[in-house]
Amino acid sequence: MEQERGAEREPFRGKLAGGYVVVCGEEAVSFLADRGYGLREAECLKLSLLEAAYLMYRGLLLAVDDSGEELHFDSIVTLGSKADPDFWTKLNVYSDLRNRALMVFPGVAPLEFLIDWKRKDKVRRYLVRVVKEGARLSFKEFEEMFRRALESDRELVLAIVDKEGVISYYTVEGVLRGKLPEVEDRDKVQTEQEGQESAF
Repeated sequence: MEQERGAEREPFRGKLAGGYVVVCGEEAVSFLADRGYGLREAECLKLSLLEAAYLMYRGLLLAVDDSGEELHFDSIVTLGSKADPDFWTKLNVYSDLRNRALMVFPGVAPLEFLIDWKRKDKVRRYLVRVVKEGARLSFKEFEEMFRRALESDRELVLAIVDKEGVISYYTVEGVLRGKLPEVEDRDKVQTEQEGQESAF
């Protein structure tokens, strides 16, 4: 995860409560909500631990516990990792997407993010699924995530995270529906294919 430096404003203050970091104050709530962070609740904003960790890492947020003691970035990551063993991997992808100036929202599934990318008259909507290198995805899981992407009118993107934390993004363009075309002379087609392959 690369740190985005150069925050020019004083960090907002939040308090850890019930698995969230709650930020109050009109300026803080307006600034963060306008950028797609948190859930509004009365005059405050509830930030997930993922959002809070990212904002703390960037120097935009200070958080305290019930006793008023300041929590550090590592403390939030530890708390998040206790509740979710994939917290660090998700934080890595979340940070990379945020550093690309994208608004990132939680998806239906634990390892999914939703993105609405808007530039002038263009709008692209993505469902990003985080996958650890070496993890196995069943066809049923893949079909389910693709179905959710279609139903929400989004493009499915797989964010593959390797063991060093490097992220590669792959767009799933579509699927072939219905039966494959029938071939009258399979032997002839096979021979032609073999001939094409041998040319390289």
